Amino acid sequence: MAPQGAVDIPSFAGTQLALLDAELQSELSETASLISNTSPTALQRAGIAITNLSLSSQRTGLGGKTVVELGPDPATARAEGELPEHGIRVGDIVVLAEQPAGSAKKREVRELEAKGSRGVVTRVGRSAVWVALDAEDDDNVIGMKRLWLVKLANDVTYKRWVLFRNVVLK
Repeated sequence: MAPQGAVDIPSFAGTQLALLDAELQSELSETASLISNTSPTALQRAGIAITNLSLSSQRTGLGGKTVVELGPDPATARAEGELPEHGIRVGDIVVLAEQPAGSAKKREVRELEAKGSRGVVTRVGRSAVWVALDAEDDDNVIGMKRLWLVKLANDVTYKRWVLFRNVVLK
């Protein structure tokens, strides 16, 4: 018999996992709604996107991931060549996709996002941002004209709890 006040670990982990799943689903639906219902410019003003980017360089990083350097598109860049203000930080999970036209329909925006590449921001500078792309998505970026970067919901905590449950509680 467990001492009084002792925590039942499997029950606690199950409750935490259910709460994290609910939070993740809410965050995923909110992000999808924002991306499809809000213009790229408004998303940038909100700090969750950077628009008018172009591919400056790419290299192979740790684990064989493709690391791309993105800078301001020369056609729309400010005189200083700096990125506009944004809220993208190192460690953010992002999608890199071809930037939709200002008159793009919701369906077109979702299609462009689906064709995009997911990755993690590895470095942020005044004039560039570096992203390590998922291995299966790295070919999608080559050949795209004007790009944009959008911050996605972070599912890392949820994945760690699932791993914890599968490893420790079995």
